[in-house]
Amino acid sequence: MKKLFILMLAIGALQGCATTLKLDPVASGEQKEIFQGGTETLISAKQSLVAIRPSANSYQSVQRPSLVVSVTNGTDEQYNFGPENISASVNGQSVKVFTYDELVAEVKRRQAWAAVAAALNGAAQSMNAANAGYTYNSGTYNSSYYGSGYSGYGSYSGYTYNAAAVQQAQAAANAQTQANMAAIEAQTDKDLNQLSSTMLRKETVFPQKTLGGYITLDKLPVPDSANEVIINITVGSEAHQFKFMLTKVAK
Repeated sequence: MKKLFILMLAIGALQGCATTLKLDPVASGEQKEIFQGGTETLISAKQSLVAIRPSANSYQSVQRPSLVVSVTNGTDEQYNFGPENISASVNGQSVKVFTYDELVAEVKRRQAWAAVAAALNGAAQSMNAANAGYTYNSGTYNSSYYGSGYSGYGSYSGYTYNAAAVQQAQAAANAQTQANMAAIEAQTDKDLNQLSSTMLRKETVFPQKTLGGYITLDKLPVPDSANEVIINITVGSEAHQFKFMLTKVAK
């Protein structure tokens, strides 16, 4: 638990030192730049139409950036499309694009580690509860026996045990552990539902149909001035390339 507490403090410190970043779209060639939901969006129109935009106007450097991608199949043939058809680079260096399955696996790993931490905490609480019935008592005494001429004094100490207090403490510890486990499961379900409803997954795009969703990139290096981010998207037999400039947001 001490290590977990230290880890939480470290995460908090990192978040406190986070830099606010922004991905600015840069239109090239015949690409167009429009606004969707208040965010600049790049559109590349060939036989198929591809649109891409950051999911937010800015984000923190400790986070992974995400973008919204949509494709409209303007051909007469169906094709499959998903995160596997997207690649990214920053200043020429490859950046990972996570698939839906990878993100799901990550959520489940977080659940497993959180469950281990909750179980360890529950074990510690249970040990504390087992000791809750012991009460330490100490004091002094002074006694006299009249008629015999005897008198005495001294001190005493010892423990008393209250089984009811132990049962009550154990019940409270078990209830807290169950509540923690339920909260972990609820958060996991929430995260998985969000991934399922928002993330881009491999699908077949039929002629004249549209597919869209979020993609997640690995963390990007904080730029000194600006970093060039390139997103390459392949739809069917077409290649679409998009350029963004990663910059710091002035405070």
